[in-house]
Amino acid sequence: MDQQNQPQSGDTHVCMGTCQAVITDEQYKGGLTACGAESCDMKGHPLGKGHKDEATGKNVSEE
Repeated sequence: MDQQNQPQSGDTHVCMGTCQAVITDEQYKGGLTACGAESCDMKGHPLGKGHKDEATGKNVSEE
């Protein structure tokens, strides 16, 4: 995905657990509001507004 098509900060929801999932606002509004990754230590926990830090590759919460 090129930079022009990447979701802007505030348009994504993230899991702060081991899976580091990034969910679009559209997916979140469609019902994907909690982590569902079997191997994630935050499975079942709500996703929060955030983005993936380009320098570290880690999710950053905006809440």
